[in-house]
Amino acid sequence: MNSTQFTRKAKDNTKLYFEAHFPKLKAEAVICIVHGLGDHSGLFKNLIDYYLNKNYSVVTIDLRGHGKSEGIRGHIPSYEAIMDDLDILFNEAKKLFSNIPIFFYGHSFGGNLVINYALREKPLLDGIIATAPWLSLTYDPSKAKLFMLKLLNSVYPKSSLALGVVDSSALSHNKNLQESYNSDPLVHNKITARLYLNAFNAGRWAIENASSLTIPLLLLHGTADSITSPKASEAFAKNSPKKLCDLKLLEGLYHSLHNEINYKEIYECVNIWIEEKIEGTNIIENAK
Repeated sequence: MNSTQFTRKAKDNTKLYFEAHFPKLKAEAVICIVHGLGDHSGLFKNLIDYYLNKNYSVVTIDLRGHGKSEGIRGHIPSYEAIMDDLDILFNEAKKLFSNIPIFFYGHSFGGNLVINYALREKPLLDGIIATAPWLSLTYDPSKAKLFMLKLLNSVYPKSSLALGVVDSSALSHNKNLQESYNSDPLVHNKITARLYLNAFNAGRWAIENASSLTIPLLLLHGTADSITSPKASEAFAKNSPKKLCDLKLLEGLYHSLHNEINYKEIYECVNIWIEEKIEGTNIIENAK
């Protein structure tokens, strides 16, 4: 197994950081990982290692304003800009790994992004995995606070807010994760009015437009998630085509499912779903 790091420039010349990981044997699929707010791709090492051992390649991105990518921390100029960034991720995966299935895996804010990317751009993906997606926060802001956010966005959209502060104990039952998260220099707790409002609106839009889903989606959410709302995931699944959206509510689990204490069971659940989609793709290809 080996890896490579590279950068690509977004449409506005923001330099974005990527990594590609290759299994020892021929890759059967490629998984593109999109992290959450304040996070970076390095927090998915266990998941990446698991996929590599399953003979999947992995491509990751540090979102603009995160990790090793350029940009104001926790800020996006527009939602369209970050959709364009995901286009770069998708195209890089196609260049590196041709003629194999491509899956997007998004967590939290990344879940919001990959779901919206599927609904808005309709890329030729073989499947999407969204864990604890930010379709709605467990506790959304009051109408008064939302009004202030809109006002701030119109006057000074790059201003940072305290809304991005996350208690690490709400991420996982794993105490080691809490300690490493708090000491990680690439993790930040910043969010601007523009990013918040774009994510807030995009989450609601996704739920309202779930019926237009055309790509298979595995939706995972812990029932004890105090950060993003499991009920919002249920609402999305209810509105989406039943044959395309598989919702799994995981009893008593917190937000960062890929780092929960029973993460191996969750990884296996995702892998079984991916294998089913790969098998379906192979059947279609062989029939041509």
